[in-house]
Amino acid sequence: MAGSVRRYADNVITGTGLEGDPQAVELRAAADALDAALSAPAVLDGAVARWRAAIGATRDRLMAYLLTGVPAPLPASRDWAAPDGVHFAAGLGPFALHLTCPHLTLPDPRDPAAAAIVVGPLPPKSIGVRLDLGGGGGSGVLEMFPDGARGVLGLDLGIVEAAALMSLRRAGAGPSVAAVLSAGFTPGLQLGFGFQLSRVGGVVGADRSVDPQKLAGRLRDGSAGQVLFPLDLGDSARRALVALEEILPARSGASVVGPTLRLSWLEIAGQGFCSLDVAVLMELPGPQRVVVVGIARAGIKPVLRLRVDVAGAIDLAQSTVAVDASLIDSGLLGVFSVYGDVAFRQCWGPRAHTVLTAGGFYPGYRPEPATIPALNRLGYHLDVPVPGISLRAEGYLAITSNSVQLGGRLEVGIRAAGCGAHGFLSVDSIVQFTPFHVHAEVSAGFEVKVFGVTFCGVRLDGTLDGPGPLTLRGRLTVETFLEDFDFDATFTFGSSSGGPVQAGPQRAAEVLKEEVRPQALRAVGGHDPDVVPAQLPVPAGLALISPRGGVCWEQHRVPLTVPIDRLDGAPLGGVQTVTVTAPHLTAITQDLFAPGSFIMLTQAEALNRPAFESLPAGIVCSGGEDLTGPVTAQPGGHTVLRKVRGEGLLPLATIDILTLPGIVQSMLTGRDDSPAATNVDPLVSLVDEPWVATHDGAVHGSATAAHQMSRISGGFAVAEADLAVPVALEDL
Repeated sequence: MAGSVRRYADNVITGTGLEGDPQAVELRAAADALDAALSAPAVLDGAVARWRAAIGATRDRLMAYLLTGVPAPLPASRDWAAPDGVHFAAGLGPFALHLTCPHLTLPDPRDPAAAAIVVGPLPPKSIGVRLDLGGGGGSGVLEMFPDGARGVLGLDLGIVEAAALMSLRRAGAGPSVAAVLSAGFTPGLQLGFGFQLSRVGGVVGADRSVDPQKLAGRLRDGSAGQVLFPLDLGDSARRALVALEEILPARSGASVVGPTLRLSWLEIAGQGFCSLDVAVLMELPGPQRVVVVGIARAGIKPVLRLRVDVAGAIDLAQSTVAVDASLIDSGLLGVFSVYGDVAFRQCWGPRAHTVLTAGGFYPGYRPEPATIPALNRLGYHLDVPVPGISLRAEGYLAITSNSVQLGGRLEVGIRAAGCGAHGFLSVDSIVQFTPFHVHAEVSAGFEVKVFGVTFCGVRLDGTLDGPGPLTLRGRLTVETFLEDFDFDATFTFGSSSGGPVQAGPQRAAEVLKEEVRPQALRAVGGHDPDVVPAQLPVPAGLALISPRGGVCWEQHRVPLTVPIDRLDGAPLGGVQTVTVTAPHLTAITQDLFAPGSFIMLTQAEALNRPAFESLPAGIVCSGGEDLTGPVTAQPGGHTVLRKVRGEGLLPLATIDILTLPGIVQSMLTGRDDSPAATNVDPLVSLVDEPWVATHDGAVHGSATAAHQMSRISGGFAVAEADLAVPVALEDL
């Protein structure tokens, strides 16, 4: 707070051009006196009076500076020292402007509860505009920020409606603009069979991109639809402006463009049985990403009110498809609210996965590597209060690459004359395929209360876990107003191996010999701008590799170099570690593994460990001696080959050989190449977080490896960054 008034005075002097004017000298002196008086309350009243006189002398020039470009003079009789700021309006024909200059205020040191000390007005944060055309009109607001502005404008001209959202910010050294335009007309353009086109519009963004995750989040509160189809904004204009900048963030070099429209069926006077708003957004250049957003509405009052907001994104750069859907403002029979979210994710890139969920996941489950925000359960509840009755039902269903999850909860309550009854049923279950595992939790209860005190009740909690063996646990609790009674029981079925008795493998390395086969090999690397590879037959069981490349062996059965105690769902009888060596080994490949598939985890560990983690899966071998020898070509087929010192990768046929100069070889190689950037070095690189096993201080490339070594040898596992900067816990 120290020096606040002096800084304000300096800004006023600079902005109004008072530098060198006698008023500037007095303004700075009064500011210094007021700053000093804030620490000496005895002289505060005199300092405040001096400051008000000094700043009041600059009133006209200050207002002209603050309202530059706004043709609205401040009324002379206005009390500009009012604590709530300077409000004024000006009429310009059919237009009316409304704006407020807020005040810089400081708390009174003599009494913090007293009115604040008004220092002076600040530039307006927003400008409102209203248009009155007799039979129609509109309104809008423009918000200003240090790096730009954003605004909304809506017009209603009877048979035509129009709305626009705009955001102007800075992206790097230049401006970044996003605009959404929409126009509706009544009646719409008839398409036949009761269908009509009633709204059209578009989205334009310069130096803007689409953020699918923010779009999915805004979909769930309905603001995504308000951004792309702004004719129905109502009182939500400011929320839509914030959502616009989240969905279309500033990004240099990218552009967004796409149309919007509304198709409706059986619409009369703006009301119809069903309608569909659609927006197609393309992120350029590319397109890099294509996003489709839709809002489907259907209803028969008062029987059904349904609205589903859907967003689907195809990211060609990340090789992903994402679809999100949410029930918004939906109901049934005028008394029930219906809600819930649906999500779908698929990736065909290096971290391939598929996830489909309606209502979320089993509690604690994380669908990694898929990125899905928190979802609302599918359900319904009483929207209109019914005296003495409460009802709510929720559920979820999820399908992933290795599991099926199902659950829900039903609650019913009745209350009258100080007495009430409440009952519920809850189920959460998950089935894992590899290794096969089933876990379910069931809870049910019923109680009767009299004047807030439990008169009697019963509750049952049970879990089912298996195989290995199949275990059923149950707890029954009977409540009375005198005493509670508990009963516990556990039942076990089958052997500890789960399912049919089977002998676990003695050595994991012996099992992995099955994975050492030609189908697990693939050629890697070897891009040589000086070589055009020939189309050669590949004998069965062999891999064709480039002289500059290598061969990769990869398996997805068990992670390498990580201690494991189970394989293919069966216990190994101990902890084993599989390592792989080979001549000319140059790299270790990584792939995603589910730790629960090869490690015996407790329920707490399973919920807190990563669902998937990138762990060693294979090796890359490349080598041989340096490439040497002449560049040769077969004149008839233009096939260019290169020899390897010490051995010929492919024997050359006994034909005439034509030796080509290097420049000709480069021309042959590059004739079909597409343009490419000369510098492809990444600007940002992401690496896995290293973890430390504290018993020996060894650094591991994954949390799973560090936890396993700590489990075997003692100590604990901690992220290396957390170990470097420990958190001190001490009494305060």
